[in-house]
Parts: sequence; structure tokens; C-alpha cells
Amino acid sequence: MSEKIRKFRSLFKHQSLVGLLSVSSSLETLYNKLTEEEIDVLANNNVLFIRTVSPSSTIKLQDIDVQGILTLINIDANQFKMLLPEEVIAILLHEIGHVFNPNILGIEGEYIADNFAKTKGYAKWIISGLNKGLKNKWIGFEEDEIELRVTNLREN
Repeated sequence: MSEKIRKFRSLFKHQSLVGLLSVSSSLETLYNKLTEEEIDVLANNNVLFIRTVSPSSTIKLQDIDVQGILTLINIDANQFKMLLPEEVIAILLHEIGHVFNPNILGIEGEYIADNFAKTKGYAKWIISGLNKGLKNKWIGFEEDEIELRVTNLREN
């Protein structure tokens, strides 16, 4: 197993999440979209991907030795079922974009995170996921902000 694969897999502490993402090849695709340097940044910044089930979950993480901040990127299994595999990857890339730019907040932070996904070829899937979130009235999906983000993705 290569060092890149080992580090990438170490970011996923729930086997149920690995299974969920593997069924649609989302895990492999995400791995292939990230460079070794990007995976190093995630590992060095104590980023973990976790699976939850809405409306509430208990999360148990074993063998976590963290100095500083632990950043959890959450995948909700119920919403996951409503998304296409490409939308899932786009959303994960978007969240990774936030990790790479932690001090840029508000709409500018959303633009930066969206643009990270766009650089990996997932602009259309971010747009699709945003529209799906708006249509389904997911928490945090406000029409005005979604319109700004979609415009930014299409113009930049």
C-alpha cells in the first residue's frame, strides 16, 4: 500500500462510511482527485471524515491522538441517499476547500471552497447539489446565497 493511500484511508475512521462511499466508487474518485500534498495537509490538520445519520447520531472515534484542533467533515447518510455520487464528491471537495482556507469566512469562504471543487472538475456538481439542497429545504441552503454561489461558479 502506498503512503498516499495509507494517509488517505487514515482520514476515515468509520468503516460504515468507507463502505457507503465505496459502493458508488466515490471514495476512489475522491482519492484520485486529491494530490499527495493535499492529503498531507488534511492529515497534518487533523481532519477526519465521519458518517452520521440525521436527525441525531452518537459518534465514537477510537485511537484519536490530536494535538490542537480536530476537524470533522460529516457525511449524513440520509442526505447522502438523495445525492448523485458526483454531488457527494463535489460536496466533499467543497468541504476540503474550507479546510485549506480556514480564515476565509462568510460568502467569500463559500466561493473559495466552491472554487476548489471547481478546480477538480466539479463545478456543475456543486451547482446541482446546491439546487438539490434548496429544493429539499436543507438547513443552511438559503436562496439568495445559493444564487450568489451559482453565479460565482458560472462566471469565474
